[in-house]
Order: sequence, then structure tokens, then C-alpha cells
Amino acid sequence: MATLRICGLVLAIALAAMVAAEARAAEPREESGFGSNPGNLRMFSYVPEGLPASAPLVVLLHGCKQKAATFARDTGFMALADVGRFALLMPEQKGLPPLWYDTAWPGLMIFFGANNPNACFNWFEPGDIARDQGEALSIRQMIDAMIARHALDPARVYIAGLSAGGAMTAVMLSLYPERFAGGAIVAGIPAGCADTVSEAFRCMKPGLDLTPEEWKRRANVAVAPRLPSVAIWHGDADQTVAVRNRQELVDQWTALHGLLATPTRSDMLGPARRDIFADAGDAKRLESVTIPNFAHAFPIAEEAGESCGKRGDYVLPAGICGAREIVRFWGLIGN
Repeated sequence: MATLRICGLVLAIALAAMVAAEARAAEPREESGFGSNPGNLRMFSYVPEGLPASAPLVVLLHGCKQKAATFARDTGFMALADVGRFALLMPEQKGLPPLWYDTAWPGLMIFFGANNPNACFNWFEPGDIARDQGEALSIRQMIDAMIARHALDPARVYIAGLSAGGAMTAVMLSLYPERFAGGAIVAGIPAGCADTVSEAFRCMKPGLDLTPEEWKRRANVAVAPRLPSVAIWHGDADQTVAVRNRQELVDQWTALHGLLATPTRSDMLGPARRDIFADAGDAKRLESVTIPNFAHAFPIAEEAGESCGKRGDYVLPAGICGAREIVRFWGLIGN
């Protein structure tokens, strides 16, 4: 009997260790040694267990005052990575501890090693939004490291972001169009809108009204064999980033793709209106989704179950699962 108890105890310990290992495998982890990291960002990754070689990669950029892994979990992207069998890269900005947000922060930023007091990506700083410089280069280096370390498909890299993360997504898509198959800009701002703090606030609200050709010029997209397909999402009750930016992003990306400014077709995606812009071969290159009565946040659908995440900071129910629809637009999951 003693022998049986000992064997049972050994088995229980082994099973507990296996469960703990699986739990650790299912959690995001911080990675280092991915390059020179001139933007001083943190790198987090989530790789579903048993992910096959040549799987896609989704880069997710959080909004201000958010944490990368929490944002990925709350929005539902982490659960969708398991379903769609893709890896997640979650760059994280370094901000000040919440206690210091409203203080005289420049000296404190240096003390805490922060880049932005509110942990916003610096989508308006010239040194961070030039190709192969600053935060933009740090994110590109993380992408390269993820592809090399996990044998991912370099032709299937996608990027999405909310608010400041959405604005930085627009920057990354314009700086490195050859690196991305698709993008999604949620409550974001067109590339090239600002290069100072004061201009950034003006872009946020009331926003700039420029011609499509001017937006195309400001994007300054390098010559590339392909341009990414882009989804643009915005709530029409957003009081932080004016909803005008949705149309300005449409103008920018229809001009870049050489598409007509008039939607090819429109439909309803749950409660939201979706405008689809297709090329001559009827391939969707751009879609614009406007969510009625929705504020400044990432949309989830609580009734859709766990795979659509849960409400959190700037992650709110809207009757539509934004992450699922974005991943579907990219073709990473079926209808």
C-alpha cells in the first residue's frame, strides 16, 4: 500500500508539472535580444503550442495606458491565435507608473526609463516614424526575430492597433508596405498627419481634411511589389480621436491603392456599416467599418463567447467582434 501511495504521489506531481508547463506555454512571454532596439520598446510574444512552420504572424499595438498582453487577451486576439493557428507579437511601450501621469514628467521619464508618459506609441515623433529608425525599427526588428525564432511565414505578416497603436499601425504600413500582407487601424490616424505634439493633438481632434492625393504624398510609401490590404474601424461617438479620421484614412489608402473613392459595395456587419473597396479583379483591398454609438475603444461582442475577449480598459462591447472580423478580413479564419 505504501508503494502504491508513493507511486500515486509521483504521478500526481508529474501531472501537476505537466499542467503547470502547459499553463506556462499558453501565456505570453517577454523576449529579448531581438536587435539594437533604438525605440527602447519591450517585446512580448504568444505562440500557440504545436504551431506549425510557416504559420502567419499578427503584430498587435496597444493604445495609451494599456499593457500589451492584457490588450491582446481582452480584445480576443489571443484566443483567436489558438483557433486560427497564428503567432502574436505584442510590442509594448514604456510609460510612467500611473501615480506619475499628471506630474512634471520629463525628469521622471528618464528615471523610470519611459518613452512616453502615457505609454503611447510615438506615432508623431520624427525620430520614431522614419524607416529603420526609432520605434519603427524596434518593431521591425521584433518581426524579424519572431519569423526567425518560430519559422513563421514572412509573406503572411499582419498588423493591427488601437488609438495611438492604430496611428503607429498606419505608420508601419506606410514605412514597410513590403513586409505586411494586411493591417487594421482602429480609432487611428493617417500616416504623415503630424510630426510634433501640437500637430498630433490637432490630428486627433478635430482632425485634418486633406485631399486623397495629399494623404498619399504624406504617407510617402516606398515602392513595393505589393501594398497591404487594410481594414479601418471607428466608432461614430468617439470623443478622443475624431471620426473624421476614418474618412481621411479611407482617402489615404484608396489613393495609395489607386482605387475609386466610392465603395464597390456596402453591407451591415452586425450593427456596423461596412464599406468595401475592391480592385478591378474584385479583390478586397480596403474595408471601412463605422460602429454606431460607439466611443473610443476596441469593439468586442460579449455574447459571442470567450473567443471575443472581455471588457477592459478601452475594450468595450459593441455587438460585434472586432478581432474576429479583422482576422477574417485577412483570410486567417473562414467565414
